[in-house]
Amino acid sequence: MHRIARALQAVALLCLCVAAHADDVLAANARIDELIVTGMRAKRLAELPRSANVITAEDIALSPSTNIVDLIAREANVQLRSTVGNDKFSGVDIRGQGDTYTSNVLVLVDGIRLNSEDQAGPDYSSLPLEQVERIEVIRGANSVRYGNGAVGGVINIITRRAGGDATGVNANARLRAGSYGTSDAGLGVSWSSDRWSFIGDVVFYDTDGYRDNSQLQKKDLAARVGFDPVDWFGVSLGGILHRDEFGFPGPVSKTEYEGSDADREAASTPYANGSTDDDRLRFDLTAGNLATGEFLLSMQTRDRKNPYRLGPVGPDAPYDIILEDREAVDAKYEKDFEFFGHQHAFALGFDLANTDYSRESGNPTTEPKQGQIRQQAWFTAADLHLRDDLIFSAGYRQDSFVSKGHQKEVGEVCTGFEPFLQCTPIFETRDSWRNNVAEAGLVYTPTDSSNWYVSFSQSFRNPNVDDLVVADDDLRPQSANHWDAGLRQLWGRAVEFSFSAFYSETKHEILYGIDPLNPTKQLNRNADQPTKRKGAETDVRWYTTDTLSFNANAGYMNARFAETNTYVPMVPKWTAALGVEWEFASDWVVIAQGNYVGSRFDGNDFSNKASDKVAAYYLVDMKVSYQLDFMQIYAGIDNLLNEVYSASVYSENFYPMPDRNYYVGITYRMGSN
Repeated sequence: MHRIARALQAVALLCLCVAAHADDVLAANARIDELIVTGMRAKRLAELPRSANVITAEDIALSPSTNIVDLIAREANVQLRSTVGNDKFSGVDIRGQGDTYTSNVLVLVDGIRLNSEDQAGPDYSSLPLEQVERIEVIRGANSVRYGNGAVGGVINIITRRAGGDATGVNANARLRAGSYGTSDAGLGVSWSSDRWSFIGDVVFYDTDGYRDNSQLQKKDLAARVGFDPVDWFGVSLGGILHRDEFGFPGPVSKTEYEGSDADREAASTPYANGSTDDDRLRFDLTAGNLATGEFLLSMQTRDRKNPYRLGPVGPDAPYDIILEDREAVDAKYEKDFEFFGHQHAFALGFDLANTDYSRESGNPTTEPKQGQIRQQAWFTAADLHLRDDLIFSAGYRQDSFVSKGHQKEVGEVCTGFEPFLQCTPIFETRDSWRNNVAEAGLVYTPTDSSNWYVSFSQSFRNPNVDDLVVADDDLRPQSANHWDAGLRQLWGRAVEFSFSAFYSETKHEILYGIDPLNPTKQLNRNADQPTKRKGAETDVRWYTTDTLSFNANAGYMNARFAETNTYVPMVPKWTAALGVEWEFASDWVVIAQGNYVGSRFDGNDFSNKASDKVAAYYLVDMKVSYQLDFMQIYAGIDNLLNEVYSASVYSENFYPMPDRNYYVGITYRMGSN
């Protein structure tokens, strides 16, 4: 923390030097005015009764990050989790979910969930950063709109689209090369007319990785065609094809982690590897206008095949195979209406989803694990303007969840009489739950540059197919209540400031750990005590001059089990980030970004006494860009200080992250826009 304090002091002194020139600087892209599409309906960030950030297209283009996970992990109270160092086995934890972040942080692509139905979580590597237009990070519960798993937060990744006000053909070509034998090439094209639009993108990526057996090769193809014959009706059809091959180097011991570079780079599982085929298809229909209301229908399919082998296997070891087929339909109707001289909004929606999942073992003596999940829900919400400066939001969801395929003993049937009684166990292969959640919030906007909010929301998370396979007999959904309060402020249109505080209490949290009745066995079970999370986050952006701006954020997180008062493992109490963007010459921009992650308890240390705490780390990344209307040339350094760090640790087995590395790249744009 001392390094952070010194860095903040240096930034403060520099800001004072240029503050005299900043009085009239206009933050034309003020985040408080950004439109948020995540949730019940599109609304200004200033109207949202919860903590949120928007990562814009300009942020993405200038950022030192080369993948989505690293980009999102720079936000307040968002923590990087990774076991390899690339985006294949990486994710982000929002507001201290700990090791269950893969099931408690919901990731969407254009409003459709990317999370799988097992514990693997969302596969960020299936969506290249070059295909992303913007990212919305909404902290806290959002279960009324999105249901299962929207607990710690929701990340909505919004992809690029053709069309808009401009027409014609546009294209871009991209090439990047870097350390560890990394190469990344892409080609995109878009076309639009008055009624038709098309966008397509192809990406090839290859890296040897920082460690032995951490290679990743992937190919992505995305395309979407849209047709809008009239102003009030439109349809679109799009698809994403993803193919990858990967290695998994495994952990190293504490001695190896603290040893030489060669010790950290060595693979403990040199033959662990796999591949992924992930195909997604989506159809969207919109109909209506402001007078009639707007109806939105989305139909999606996903087909995922994932052969893999993990652990200390040999070169001829067989592969396990995960197969997942998902079909979903989402429908929503939105209507704005006037009542008592104020504009209000109403939304009503339905969600249906069916998933067939199986995990087939390469060992012929092991029974395959199969599961079927059927979900259906309806939800409603409204935004009511009680006054010109006061908005009341409320919503409700009823969700039905049915899981089939695993077996558990629920009783027995006996025949005969003592002492010749014969009993046969009864097995049940079906679990069903119904979850009801509600939310309410107030946003008070006394001036155009300030607003305050307070909200209450509920969330739930159903057991996924992996949870149910190795679980307590009475495993059931977890539920939580969340309270949020915060403010957003513009000062002189040159400084943006936000602050939020939160508290949540989770009952029956689903955890993987030691069976209290059998210490030699680990399984998924509901925690026998509530989990309480409280904390705060703040974000500051200072546009000091037309060519110089600063950003900083900090997060405080206190996640504990209520009765034992022990901390949730792998959750740091403090995180922080500090960045500067400087246009030091015409068309030349340099960005420096620092991130701090505080110390954490080992991922298996629920007592907080079994292992040493995992050390804090501080990263600095830099990028220099030369930008013209038709071209961007850039070079960057990640982990400038060559910090030794690990984002995941279990029983003092560490997963080392990449050392200092470099990259250069060029993007060339052609077309009518």
